[in-house]
Amino acid sequence: MGAVKQDSVMKVQLKEESDPRISMPPDCEIEVRYSKGFFSRNGLFKWIDRFELGTAGYRDTFNMENFFDTDAPFNAHTVMIMAEALARVYNRHGVQSVHLGGEVRRYTSDIIEFVSRILARHSISAHLHADEDTTPIWGSSFGVFYNELDGGANVTASHSQAFKQGIKPMDEKGMQLLDMADEIRDEVKRIGEEAREDRFAICLSRKDSPLIRRDFRFVPGYVEYLKQTIPEEAFKLIRKAQESGMKVGVSTVGGSMHENSLPVFERFGIDTGPSGSIRYMHWEKRDDFHRVGNIQGEDYGCDPTKQIIYRNIGLKEKLLAGEIHFGFIWDPDGDRYNMVTLADSSIAEEAAGIGLEVETVPGVSQIVVYFKPNQIYFLNAALKLEMLARSGDLFEYDQVIGTTFPTSRSIGELADVFNRKYSHQFESKGTRVRVFNTPVGFKYFGSMVGEVEEQLRRGGEVVLTDATGKKVSLGFKPRILIMAEESGGAAMGGLEWSVSKNGRRRSLAMKEKDGMQVALMNLSIMAGLYLNKSSFAQLYMDKIREYDIQFRYYHRIDKKLFEESLRGEERERAQAIGNQAKEYMVETFKSFLGKPSTEEVRKELQKLVGGAVTVPGIKRVFWAGDGTYIDFGSFWFELRASGTDAVLRFYIEGKDKAYLSKVNMAFVSIADRKIKELNAEAKPR
Repeated sequence: MGAVKQDSVMKVQLKEESDPRISMPPDCEIEVRYSKGFFSRNGLFKWIDRFELGTAGYRDTFNMENFFDTDAPFNAHTVMIMAEALARVYNRHGVQSVHLGGEVRRYTSDIIEFVSRILARHSISAHLHADEDTTPIWGSSFGVFYNELDGGANVTASHSQAFKQGIKPMDEKGMQLLDMADEIRDEVKRIGEEAREDRFAICLSRKDSPLIRRDFRFVPGYVEYLKQTIPEEAFKLIRKAQESGMKVGVSTVGGSMHENSLPVFERFGIDTGPSGSIRYMHWEKRDDFHRVGNIQGEDYGCDPTKQIIYRNIGLKEKLLAGEIHFGFIWDPDGDRYNMVTLADSSIAEEAAGIGLEVETVPGVSQIVVYFKPNQIYFLNAALKLEMLARSGDLFEYDQVIGTTFPTSRSIGELADVFNRKYSHQFESKGTRVRVFNTPVGFKYFGSMVGEVEEQLRRGGEVVLTDATGKKVSLGFKPRILIMAEESGGAAMGGLEWSVSKNGRRRSLAMKEKDGMQVALMNLSIMAGLYLNKSSFAQLYMDKIREYDIQFRYYHRIDKKLFEESLRGEERERAQAIGNQAKEYMVETFKSFLGKPSTEEVRKELQKLVGGAVTVPGIKRVFWAGDGTYIDFGSFWFELRASGTDAVLRFYIEGKDKAYLSKVNMAFVSIADRKIKELNAEAKPR
């Protein structure tokens, strides 16, 4: 590597033999000139060939000891290449000001620095959190909208293991970047062409460039937004329960949510002090997430919706010891949320039978009840619909329930229940509760809300087209009740439009997952249950029975395709086998769409599973945007490849727990068999 400082500019020449680690002094501009040989030797051409902005932006593994090391795909050089491509695309579209934030993963501050310096060199201002080191994803999303910026990005790999990093770009509405995603990918490929001709360079500004500013604030505006989506009565209930002694354990897994939830709680009078309601766990910022997912030598990440995480995080012990009355978990960037609760042991059998996860403890009169996000969002939707019905607001608007295709259908069932129950009121107003389904990825909800907003501005009936090509009417006055992903992310809208700081923008709902909003909604439910000496489990069972919900048992199996922590050639080999297995499964199930009848699909599935289970009749098979969805009538199944992790996801839901588990395991066995076969073929003979 050759590095020369000329006229306050450090010029770095990276040749084939150069060490990938380079100095990035803050007090001067930097020009890094790359050679074709460096790109080849360090695998950058291969990286460019595979680069995509997916469901979670760009996310992959990195070297935790040396961020410049190119033995892992997410490294300083690939980050700077992506940032350069992003800056060029921004310049073409007239983007002038963006936000950059992130959570606690290793090198997050370095990534924010590199990207902001590259953007500044392209005359684009970068706005960083004014008060804290971290910014949760909901803070970035709302803040971009509220501060009327042209876009932004959050440095996060969300719930993934500590050896993963990511960047999630967003547009001016605060939703994941869609319109420019392909253009950014193409610009990355164009950079590869420049490198092949030895004419690619990246320039960075000084770290103290006037275009890099710590002036990004969002809490005051966000609090006003929350007041529109959660009624004041809910906050009064929380404060009343607080005065009566309610304690809630909150694990932030060392992420961004401790320092960013404090000012929100404070503004609503929710005490986080030593005698307050909120009792934080794992609150210190740590890039290993307090090792909450490091169990028996395996790293499971910090996903609060994973059983191995929520059962071992320490909330159960605090609940049983009487230190807290409820517990919940946020992931590092604050988009995922889950709960751990207690209930009377007398309802254990009934709770398990209705689909709740129950753990009995010998010699204890209480059971531990673990909730799945689907069950939480079912309750949130049901209680919010009831509240709106009591106030009469339910009938003034078309309340929209947005769910991804593999999210529990129990939430959508509520629309039919309330439309029947209040048919006369809805008919008199010309409204009803609506349901709209999207593929997995909150960006699709963002697009849904954006399209609703645009059609409302134009006037007339709002009609959207879903991923299957079906036109869905959302009525003449749609409002967003809830948008829910089974993986643990959700957001809710209000009755009125939210307005940005200077009044230039309006929005019906957040266009990104909002774990803070979900936590406050459920904190109010906890308060009511605490004051009435009841439990979440009892409430859930009551609502399932009251509304005669059919889709009660939900089961998801994640089949790992390869070990993502591997590096170098070993990772390449494992990834190749995993990708072959993924392609086989996705294409095999997708091929069912071309069968002449559902009976032909049933026969083909029966061949694949053998005698493990009898495949029942099929009503419908369709492509749900990113996976194959099979409707069996009394239950449904979907297979899709994860957009964030190297896993295949097998979803199933219905009423018969034992039978559904058997069917899902039979479908997983198809993948098991294929992976075993591919590994055998790959072994040296």
